[in-house]
Amino acid sequence: MLPMHLLVGNPTAQSGKNAERIDAARMLLERHGVRHDFLSTRAGGKTVGDVSKALSGGAYAGVIAMGGDGTFAEVGRGLLSSGVRVPMGVLPTGTANDQGRSFGMYAPARYLEDNVRTIAAGHTVPLDAGRVTAYDFLDVELASDWFFDSLGWGISPKILRMRNEDRRLVAGIPIVRELYRDQLVYAGAVLRALLQSYVEVTKFEVEVTTPAGTTFLDGLTDLVLKNTRVYAGSWVLDPTSSPEDGEMELVPFRGRDEWIGRAVVTLEGLPVQQLDPGLPPLTPIIRAPWFRLKVMDRPGGVVEAQIDGEEWVAAASWSIQVVRHAIDLVVPRSHGHGAQAHETPDAGTGTSGQGTPGQGASGQGASGQGTSGQGPSA
Repeated sequence: MLPMHLLVGNPTAQSGKNAERIDAARMLLERHGVRHDFLSTRAGGKTVGDVSKALSGGAYAGVIAMGGDGTFAEVGRGLLSSGVRVPMGVLPTGTANDQGRSFGMYAPARYLEDNVRTIAAGHTVPLDAGRVTAYDFLDVELASDWFFDSLGWGISPKILRMRNEDRRLVAGIPIVRELYRDQLVYAGAVLRALLQSYVEVTKFEVEVTTPAGTTFLDGLTDLVLKNTRVYAGSWVLDPTSSPEDGEMELVPFRGRDEWIGRAVVTLEGLPVQQLDPGLPPLTPIIRAPWFRLKVMDRPGGVVEAQIDGEEWVAAASWSIQVVRHAIDLVVPRSHGHGAQAHETPDAGTGTSGQGTPGQGASGQGASGQGTSGQGPSA
């Protein structure tokens, strides 16, 4: 008998329209020999516990996250807390889809069967994860969690907060909620946050400690710690990064000029390899296996934060440990390693972009093990 998988998704997403995509995915999974049970997501972070409980019994040979980066994160957290190690697949349907795009898997419906074939083939690569703990100004722990895509401070979490406020505002207005959604609601939040930055004090300073020593980053409007390659759906902030090397990349944004500068150099599809001479040079990216960040000279002493594309607790300092090869991720064989060049699929076909064949997973490490380097002290 074929092994059983656990498919996790949200049938109420997109005003209930996602239920049809889940039904289509389930039929395709059965057609390609992937036996599975279905688990619906629940609000308030309850999905993590549900996934952990379901997997901990040992009944499943794999777990599949169907949704956006938020669903990916919840399923990944549930997997890591379950105490078992099984491969994790993804059927992306989200707006940004950073995780899927980082490995050559795309959200539009025409790619669904390609993604199902990927899961059926079962080719895996290791994926690092980050464990972050937030503290107040007295070093009292406020929260701790896993992340797989990114952490962010400054404007990016403010954009997410505004996006969520807009979603709640239009949720009860049927026609408006259908029109003002996904990319449009996110774009509206970006515009509001950037305009607000012209009239409000948004810059902050952070003390950064890594194995290489301590440095200070001042004049920041945004700060992003990245694991997988694609950020906000289109940016590849560091083309040399790898999601399996035991390190992450801390990307500073000093002011709106650096926002523009990084977009010009790293936004997918723009054939620009260097900055306009009129823009200031980009602040160097910091790569390390662990980080300790502390807010300096900031009114109130805290900075807003986001974790894997969702609002998180505002805090005064954070410790981050990279856990190498925390998860075995099912990916297309043509995108065997996340460090390969990111490519955009041909819009006229239903196939993923091609790259150099990968070598498969190393199988090293386990949940909560395999940390890289000496961790940060609290």
